[in-house]
Amino acid sequence: MSELLLVGLNHRTAPLEIRERVHAGPQEIEEAIRSIRALPGVDGATILSTCNRVEAIASSGGDDAITSIVTWMCDRACSTREALQHHLYILRGSDVVDHLFRVASGLDSMVLGEPQIAGQVRCAFAGARKLASFDPLLQQLFEQTLRVAKKVRTRTGIGLHAVSIPYAAVELARKIFGDLKGLRVLLAGAGDMGELTAEHLHKQQVRQVIVANRSYERAVELAARYHGTAVQYESIEAQLAECDIVIASTAAPHYVIGPEEVRRALSARRNRNLFLIDLSVPRNIDPAIAAIDRAYLYNVDDLRHVADDNAKLRREEARQAESIIAEEVLAFGRRQMAHDAVPTIVELQRRIEEIRSTELEKFMRRAGAISAEQRAAVEMLTTQMTNKILHYPILHLKEASLEPRERESARHTVRKIFGLR
Repeated sequence: MSELLLVGLNHRTAPLEIRERVHAGPQEIEEAIRSIRALPGVDGATILSTCNRVEAIASSGGDDAITSIVTWMCDRACSTREALQHHLYILRGSDVVDHLFRVASGLDSMVLGEPQIAGQVRCAFAGARKLASFDPLLQQLFEQTLRVAKKVRTRTGIGLHAVSIPYAAVELARKIFGDLKGLRVLLAGAGDMGELTAEHLHKQQVRQVIVANRSYERAVELAARYHGTAVQYESIEAQLAECDIVIASTAAPHYVIGPEEVRRALSARRNRNLFLIDLSVPRNIDPAIAAIDRAYLYNVDDLRHVADDNAKLRREEARQAESIIAEEVLAFGRRQMAHDAVPTIVELQRRIEEIRSTELEKFMRRAGAISAEQRAAVEMLTTQMTNKILHYPILHLKEASLEPRERESARHTVRKIFGLR
């Protein structure tokens, strides 16, 4: 019998420099899923890797899977277990269900209620399904997780007052400059994060949005949508001298802007301030730039300090969302209990019916000839008796603990008492 497991770290438990070492980007995610699935004791697995969290979600029928996954995390982080383990959280059973429901609903995000996480959970689900790395338990968990996230968004107003990481980045820029009108902004990266950033910048009526992306066609498409300008990816350094704000969100696993480029740009700018916001994990902007005079660098972890006028509204909606999730966790557990109990219940009923029918036939041979009505009465009497005998064992099996190990213990006890195989 499989049990749900989760090993992870997030923006609350680990700094950015730790998260980026474990992070699995788009080019690495399939190999990461395969490697976790191949670990000892793992029956099914996927990985949720975002700028704020890296979580391995698995099902296992043994006790060694957690050790294997923690070792995998340490190897990926190039760290010892002693150094990494205080950044990790380990969840089992219904705690995994509760956690994943909260994550997908935006209740565990750096910015409460942020809308992107449900899509990221959906991608983790799709990636694992594509690789056939799910077992039935994980399949049920992720399908229900997406339904719960949709239910929370539909029944509460948490999505109406939510903000995204790009929104928070633009708000940070507004706090720095007061007004973004007349400013030039360079967007390094035209993926989902870059697109959302461009949308928010456009609403702020910046003077110009310049988009640089490895796919120049994608840069042209995004720039045209928001009346911006596309440039070749290789011209990022040249643009530093012209722009007031740089927002990086590429999928590159390395720095694309370094200290020397920034120093040259500041010199060309006659030392006018340059503000850089790095939304990427792993980081795209070398953190050493923060030490350069008149260069101001912020990363995703700095965004948690951005004041949010809607925070109170979202906290009120979050309380309603927590109530929905608590009900859904119990409902998921009950379905799992009923599902897990079915084989034992069927075997128990079959065993008792064998005893009933065998003993009834013995009685009939001893009793001699009886009428059809009498036989029907005896059949009814013995059936009612066995049903009453089975009532509480079956009820106990169906209503056992939400925790898989306790459910297994209940099934083992019933099977032992009734002599089942």
